[in-house]
Amino acid sequence: MPTTTLNVMLPQLARFIGAYIGSFSTTTNISTDTSVISTGLRDAGFTDNDSLNDAFIRINGTNNSDVRRMVSDYTGSTGAIAVTGTSLSAESGSVTFELYRYDVDQLVDALNDAREEAFPTLYQEIFDRKITLRGEQRDYARPTSIQPGFVTSIWQEPRVTAKGFGDNMAGTLDCDLEESGTDDWSVSNGTLTKEAETSSPDNFMVFDGQRSGKLIPSASAVCTAYLTDPNPTNYDGEEVNVSLWAYSKTASRLSAAIKVDSGSATTGTAHSGGGWERLTTSATIGDPSSSISYGPYITSGTAFVCYFDEVIAVAGPSEPPRTTSELVGTWEERGDNLYVRGCGSDRNLLVIGQGLLSSVSSGTDTVEIAGQQLSRLYAYAAAGFLQGDIDQIDESALNAAQRRWRHYYARALDGYGAMAPPAQYRVAV
Repeated sequence: MPTTTLNVMLPQLARFIGAYIGSFSTTTNISTDTSVISTGLRDAGFTDNDSLNDAFIRINGTNNSDVRRMVSDYTGSTGAIAVTGTSLSAESGSVTFELYRYDVDQLVDALNDAREEAFPTLYQEIFDRKITLRGEQRDYARPTSIQPGFVTSIWQEPRVTAKGFGDNMAGTLDCDLEESGTDDWSVSNGTLTKEAETSSPDNFMVFDGQRSGKLIPSASAVCTAYLTDPNPTNYDGEEVNVSLWAYSKTASRLSAAIKVDSGSATTGTAHSGGGWERLTTSATIGDPSSSISYGPYITSGTAFVCYFDEVIAVAGPSEPPRTTSELVGTWEERGDNLYVRGCGSDRNLLVIGQGLLSSVSSGTDTVEIAGQQLSRLYAYAAAGFLQGDIDQIDESALNAAQRRWRHYYARALDGYGAMAPPAQYRVAV
């Protein structure tokens, strides 16, 4: 999907509402004081003292990345800006900076508020695979990234088995956790044991077969449990994708990981803490000299218990293996839950729907739109930003403020840049 960074959006929004003064480059390297100097300011016509006082500066430097300050004083003869706050960090070369008539932080807040005002005419399409179907369960929590009432379709994805998949690099190892011991697994800062299947009742912690891995990390240390590939040099320069199934009720700590030789681990999106989830990660191997390792990775923190099973590693393809999805028609939203029927057990559930655009704070943060959709977002942001003027200014300027607000609010409602809603597929439950 197309995306746009805050670095791009801020100047565009400011131009949209007439608040952008311009972008300039320093002609004297920034030192450890509060001065920013650019003779380009004089070339742009700012030759009078104090002509930029009370404007706002955003510095895009190496050591002053995304630094936002107010201009306290300006010397027109030298193009020197004095900024409020503590001393800046020294820069070893020329850097760019932007000047605004309004507080940059308030403009960012207006963009973030506009995400909600513009929904659902502006949205990001969510593809959520965190739900795993089990047994007789029919109700599942609706993914929080999808707005209530905006699930559009649900698919079930039959699982690829670790031992049954012929291209699994880990196929000769204990990738399905069915061996009685843990000899194939190398564990750091934690304890790995095997969880055994039971019946009446079924042991929910065994995802498939007769065993799964039970992993308990040590407190305040990074814990890993790795299989080491038996033929690492076979995959020089290839992309390797790893997937595993994991159960955790602790969020944001557990991920799938790949490590080459003694390098740092490459981890994927962390477990949400919702039960059984399929975790994935991807890395380009380069030229391994001794080993490729993969498995669960737990960040440092308090100890907790998690389980994992069915590890698959593939080299070459750009995605982990998946089977063909099957469309589910019999479902409905019930409050914060999804009620789903007609699905098999141990399958991944793909839930598609509409969510808010991502919020932004730093310059490299992105929203999931581009092109004409941005104009619509800016119109909502401008209307929200100027709404504050109506409540703050005196009565003599009230009419002018209301006219400005009505202008941008009308732009927001004119339909330009609105996204078509995705078709919903659902039959009566």
